[in-house]
Amino acid sequence: GAAVSAYGQVQAGRAQAKGLGQQAALAEVQASGEALKYKRAGVDTLKRIVQTGATLNARAAAGGIDPFSGSADALRQYASSEGAQEYFVTSDNQIIAREGGSLQASLYRRQGKAAYRAGLFGAVGTLAGAGSSFSKIGSAPTPGASSATRSYAPYQSLGGTGYSSSYGGSGGAGMLV
Repeated sequence: GAAVSAYGQVQAGRAQAKGLGQQAALAEVQASGEALKYKRAGVDTLKRIVQTGATLNARAAAGGIDPFSGSADALRQYASSEGAQEYFVTSDNQIIAREGGSLQASLYRRQGKAAYRAGLFGAVGTLAGAGSSFSKIGSAPTPGASSATRSYAPYQSLGGTGYSSSYGGSGGAGMLV
């Protein structure tokens, strides 16, 4: 029974470790998805920067203003700097999402290893406990020491012969048969 219980503990530890490993893989996939969203947002930001610059250049040129000097250039630089800040924020978010997923996956893997070890240690403890209980049970009687000899010993120490009067013994001591 202890061996079956120990085997069950090992299998439970393995199953829990496997489940946590799957959660780790899922956390990495989710983190990759989040990082991809931020990457896409960064690309969209770069597209808006280019579109804004093109729009400013076209309006300035349509109005007869040099788009690369004066207030038109200042507006383009301002739009580019704001867009760059937004782009860097999305890049940072991409890194944070990826690293956060890696950290979560690492934690799940460590928990999985701990669960597997706990199953092994529990199994060893179960087997050790069973061995300790088995050793307390005792052993078989030694050959040559029959139960009859042992039961006569106290009677004989009181002076009896171990035989009843009907077998021709001492006659009045006791009736062991």
